[in-house]
Amino acid sequence: MATIRKIENQSGIVYRAIIRDRLGKQIKSKTFKRKGDARAWADRIEADRDAIAAFGNKGARMSFAELVDEYVLQWHGKDWQHQHHVAKYWVERIGEYRIQEIDADRIRLELKNLQSGKCIIGNGRGKNAGKTKTINKTRSNTTVNRYRGILSAIFTYAFQQGYVTSNPVKKTASLPMPRGRVRYLSEGERTRLLKACLVSEWDRLYVLVLMAMTTGMRKNELMRLTWKDIDFDNGLAFLHNTKNGEPRVCPVPIHTLTELKKFRGVGSALLFPSALKPDRPFEFKKHWKKALEQAKVENFVFHSLRHDFCSSLAMHGATLAEIAELAGHKDLQTTKRYTHLSVAHKQKIAENIMAKVVQSGV
Repeated sequence: MATIRKIENQSGIVYRAIIRDRLGKQIKSKTFKRKGDARAWADRIEADRDAIAAFGNKGARMSFAELVDEYVLQWHGKDWQHQHHVAKYWVERIGEYRIQEIDADRIRLELKNLQSGKCIIGNGRGKNAGKTKTINKTRSNTTVNRYRGILSAIFTYAFQQGYVTSNPVKKTASLPMPRGRVRYLSEGERTRLLKACLVSEWDRLYVLVLMAMTTGMRKNELMRLTWKDIDFDNGLAFLHNTKNGEPRVCPVPIHTLTELKKFRGVGSALLFPSALKPDRPFEFKKHWKKALEQAKVENFVFHSLRHDFCSSLAMHGATLAEIAELAGHKDLQTTKRYTHLSVAHKQKIAENIMAKVVQSGV
């Protein structure tokens, strides 16, 4: 129930709109200079049952910044640094708002601003570590959806704690995603790239690229590998912390193992450590870029080696289930992007065999 009280003070007459729950307890009030504004605000609040319920719960006075502080403390999942970075962005945008005041309209506006804004990236290591810089590039739909996803996770946590009665982010739509692009190497590109890696200033670039190319491991999975994760006797690599959050065992081909043995270490030492800080992975970006330039391979990123691995499996007759198992795809939909390669391979086999059958009958 809402009531409007007329209040006279030294500044003149004001009108206070008071919202009460069904038991008559005051749960929210706001003062206006005009009675019509007070009535409009009260009517809008009363029309939203979720808002009335939210004003009466234990999160009624909690700001979004306070919610994020609590959320970050309890977060124990993967990619903590990215979660913290995105959460910090949202605090800068809506941190001062009380959480029950943040509705779907506010979130839509913020997502629109996010999409039209410029990209913010890390500003390097050393003295610039932790700092960011803006580049002249707008954010992709993928980036906006990731920011939206983390904001939704924060409000889901608030809902689970009883701070809000619903998640307003779920009332907004995610942006359309581009179809996954499969870029794989031709035989000539593959040969040139491996030759360029062999002569790299960083002596482990060749074996790193070879492992990515022949096991399908992601960059982060490779850079976190320690020597105790490699079973040289059985040709296996054990991944404990994957993108999907599930451990995985990757077969490692003999040729790749042979190259890896040249650098063989022990225990928890990284396979690809920094020379200055051995407990951290080596930063090989400039060496990788130089190898691509020397090999004249264009429109190809390190993650494309994973696509090359899956594409090679498909073109040599592996089923989608086998590709998914070897690549660690949790969802078979991800693997289906390689279907056309698998079908093309089968068509080629059928064409060759049937041509021989027809020729033998002539």
